[in-house]
Amino acid sequence: MRYIKVLIPLFLVGAFLVYSFLPVKVEKKTVEIAYGTSTYDMAILLYKQGLLRNPLSFLFLHSINRKKLEAGEYEFEGFVFPWSIYEKISKGFKKLYKITIPEGSDLYDIALILEENRICSSEDFLKYALSEEVAKKYGFKTPNMEGFLFPDTYFFSKNTHPIRIIDLMHKNFLKKTEELRESLKEKNLSLEEWVTIASMIEKETAKAEEKPLVSAVIYNRIKKGMKLQIDPTVIYALKRRGEWQGKLTLKHLAIDDPYNTYYYYGLPPSPICNPGFESLKVALEPAKVDYLYFVADGSGGHYFSSTYSDHISKVKLYRRR
Repeated sequence: MRYIKVLIPLFLVGAFLVYSFLPVKVEKKTVEIAYGTSTYDMAILLYKQGLLRNPLSFLFLHSINRKKLEAGEYEFEGFVFPWSIYEKISKGFKKLYKITIPEGSDLYDIALILEENRICSSEDFLKYALSEEVAKKYGFKTPNMEGFLFPDTYFFSKNTHPIRIIDLMHKNFLKKTEELRESLKEKNLSLEEWVTIASMIEKETAKAEEKPLVSAVIYNRIKKGMKLQIDPTVIYALKRRGEWQGKLTLKHLAIDDPYNTYYYYGLPPSPICNPGFESLKVALEPAKVDYLYFVADGSGGHYFSSTYSDHISKVKLYRRR
């Protein structure tokens, strides 16, 4: 009788453990785990979602394996075992979403795209992307990561940590620009200067045939000691201040901001967007022309001029149009 009294609790405990580790059959189900979620809360969430018979099974597996569990969105279907759930989360096999970052997107644009697709919050992304400390960790002499996150199509899961996004996009930048970067020393350009020039080209024109001409204007004005007077740098200054309302005025051209190339000589402190490959390429290969000015032609392109008088006549023509 005494042995029976001992065996019954052991049997019950064993049965409970066996039951806890039995599979659960589910229809296709998606579970979202926010970053910062504790292992305990994760187990409770999975249990409430009907994926575990008991949250203790998940906690037991974690006490043995002690693997890093990744936040994100996970999809489950069919017969699901506690260890298969644990394996999927510990290896980060998340549900992925196709996200396209257009060429010329700045950090503020990227932050908005990520938030709209619930990849991470805009505020969290900008906290890291605009951090000078983060830029230094990647070896940059710029106050943020602007310019060094390559515009491309990515597959991200929801609730991805901003640092992981930044790291993936930057590695893509390094991969896509590997050959171009080899000529920087020959051109006597730093990486930061090159990408900054490319970013201004990217924002000034979307026409491939105009990009080498815009590049030439920038280099020609630098050689002559002229202010660059690039409108998109002013827009970027306004974005940084939270003052951009979608329309550039003459008053804006006079703001005292290091990114305002109407106010300060030389290049802005860092890139003003994340340029595409073509803009990066022509920033190393400007057209061999003596243009110093350009103005919109009213049809999506630009008029280019070598003299100020010709430029003024083109400005008048644009205004008439």
